[in-house]
Amino acid sequence: MFSNYAQTWLTILQTLHWHAVIPTLVAAVWTFIFVRTIPDLVRTPRLRQVRRAEDERCAAKRDLGKVSVIVAARDEAERIRQTVESLTAQTYPNMEIILVDDRSSDDTGAEIDRQAALVDNIVPIHITELPRGWLGKNHALYVGSKQATGDWLLFADADVYFYPDAIERAMQYVHTHKLQHLTVAPRLIATGYWLRMLTAMYIFNYVLFKRPQSAYRRRARAHAGIGAFNLVARQAYEKSGTHKAISLRPDDDLLLGKQIKRHGFRQRFVLAQQCIEIEWYPDLSSMIVGMEKAPLPAFRYSALLLFLSMVLMMALYSTPFIGAFVGPGWYRLLYGYALLLMCILYELHAVFLKLPKHQFLILPIGMLLYSYAFIRSAVLAVRRGGLVWRDTFYTLRELRRGL
Repeated sequence: MFSNYAQTWLTILQTLHWHAVIPTLVAAVWTFIFVRTIPDLVRTPRLRQVRRAEDERCAAKRDLGKVSVIVAARDEAERIRQTVESLTAQTYPNMEIILVDDRSSDDTGAEIDRQAALVDNIVPIHITELPRGWLGKNHALYVGSKQATGDWLLFADADVYFYPDAIERAMQYVHTHKLQHLTVAPRLIATGYWLRMLTAMYIFNYVLFKRPQSAYRRRARAHAGIGAFNLVARQAYEKSGTHKAISLRPDDDLLLGKQIKRHGFRQRFVLAQQCIEIEWYPDLSSMIVGMEKAPLPAFRYSALLLFLSMVLMMALYSTPFIGAFVGPGWYRLLYGYALLLMCILYELHAVFLKLPKHQFLILPIGMLLYSYAFIRSAVLAVRRGGLVWRDTFYTLRELRRGL
């Protein structure tokens, strides 16, 4: 009986046209990605401009709550002044600014003290030592949160520029939509063709595979968190375990969002190019170096898993381009179909984030650059036995305890 069953399957396999398997599989995978991504991607909201009359009526009815802006800075002397000045120019009236100097070796601490001497609602904090079991930034944000007196905590990076009504817009949005967590996509300033290419690939893969645009769906596993702007209700932050729960995670911004979502709180990802902007990296080499800390934690510190994932993603991005031109017969149509789905997704992503749309034509090269940055980070981590982040070395053994 078993031999008959095996013979039947062997006959079926022998009659398959194997050259049809790859295009069919590629088309099926991109169809799944497209169907899962596109509905929420096209509905991703934007922070709208504050309407003064509406705002006055809203403020008359209720207090939107005090906001504590917490900024962790390490060696940011050249940029933190612009960030602080943009925060002190905010139209939102009820806020405090907590500036945490995280063991800086430059004049960051002195600049924080200068700003605090000029503005009453700035609280300076200086950290000189890092406790065991913590990453520097995570610890700095946690220390800042302990000093905060606000109902809402806004965790932000030290190189972000806030438009004057950014926080006012955000507070109106969270109250209108009854959220406990709001994270936003800022306007990214990237100079240089290949820097924009790598930036686009990083965000494109984030949108496709982490799906922050679907974070609002309670039953979805998708979650969102961006270090430039994580606005969290204090109650949600504390019940989600604070930064203690993610004390050893280099991807703290994303993991904070995951913790909040896991504990049942409502979150949303929105576009805010007219509210916030940031120069993520000044050039391509800086971004490649900056990405050394991020990729490996997402693969549970397994260099092999990261490498295999990059090979699969290279195949996923490259095969439709190759097959559409050199594929056999009418199977080119399947490759072309997959290519069309990729194009629609990429163009929407590029329009939303104001990135070059024509770079879709060299997407496989962009994926190669992306894979290089990821694999390089894994190789360096294995060689060093750990990760270097914010000038501090953390062993892989220590970091794995944070999983």
